[in-house]
Amino acid sequence: MSFPPKTDREAILRTALEIVETQGWAALSMRELARKLGLRASSLYHHFPDRNAIEEALGAKAASSLLLALKSSSTGLKGKEKLQALSIAYVEFASHSPALYHLIAAAPSSSDTHPEAKALWNLLLDSVSELTKQTDDTAAVVALWAFLHGYVALEAAGKFGPSGAKGGLDRGLSALLTGLTKKQNIL
Repeated sequence: MSFPPKTDREAILRTALEIVETQGWAALSMRELARKLGLRASSLYHHFPDRNAIEEALGAKAASSLLLALKSSSTGLKGKEKLQALSIAYVEFASHSPALYHLIAAAPSSSDTHPEAKALWNLLLDSVSELTKQTDDTAAVVALWAFLHGYVALEAAGKFGPSGAKGGLDRGLSALLTGLTKKQNIL
């Protein structure tokens, strides 16, 4: 006679994310996860071989969530307006979901082969290429990503003070997108 499972992959991932968001990445372990779920740690191995597999699955969920946020923010937009909307959605996602953002930003290059990560990259690549009129404008995507990630990292570290730096984001993004439009170096 088989017994119904006491948990599933989604419950494990939800609980893992809850641990990370409330206690940080160092607190995530198979034992802590099992404790929170009211299971033995060995039960988790039916769903995930190790902690790395849980992180990888969370990374895929993070990429899917960010992709959805970016697509939702830019529906019906084109050119510079589309990239502005994508950029603001990126920063908002990072601010509101720092644990998930960490998985995207700090993901090892092997995770770049996941369909979710590729879809994110392709959305940005297509949007930037539409603006620059250059097919496969990887350098421009990297410049945009570096700018956004830098802004997010500085904001998360509290470098902008209590008033924030919204004006800095707007001004830097405007300069970057104007430079990409004119196909000139900004500096």
